[in-house]
Amino acid sequence: MSKNRFRPIMIPEKIKIEVSNGKVKVAGPLGNLEQTICPKVKVVVEESKVLVHALENTKQAASQQGTMRSLIINMVDGVLKEFEKTLIIEGTGYRAQMSGAGLQLFLGYVKPKTVAIPKDVKCELKVVKSAEKGDLTYITLKGIDKQKVGDIAALVKKTKKPDPYKHKGVRYADEILKKKIGKRAVVQA
Repeated sequence: MSKNRFRPIMIPEKIKIEVSNGKVKVAGPLGNLEQTICPKVKVVVEESKVLVHALENTKQAASQQGTMRSLIINMVDGVLKEFEKTLIIEGTGYRAQMSGAGLQLFLGYVKPKTVAIPKDVKCELKVVKSAEKGDLTYITLKGIDKQKVGDIAALVKKTKKPDPYKHKGVRYADEILKKKIGKRAVVQA
């Protein structure tokens, strides 16, 4: 088991953390977040730090202690600086645009796919023209809740996974894809 679960979480100056009614509330300059506390864990706020204690001496309680600590750290980081995920749309004629319903993705299907974007997640689009890959559309999702930003990014990526031959589709900006060679290249070799 990891020993990080015992380490205290230091509270920055601009952040206020409150524990009441089985919930942890974190308030900061960018907004407020709230998380329900697991019944096997106790959260204690002292002067400038937060401690997470397991109420039982079991493996499940220990894992919940580490999980709760990570969630509180993510909440503190989120209200201080936003979380960000960047996706790239690559392919001829593939593009994205914002609409009233959310993010519309034109990915070679008969109708455009629409992904609903919540109000607390900001979406920015940027088109970059390159000679070798054509137009690349960069989708940047920002928000204070790490889980929401990751979930929306996963929904956008799921609309069209990149194919292994030409890499056409939606991928994360930091994702490295392994390109397969076609049959013609194998036969000629």
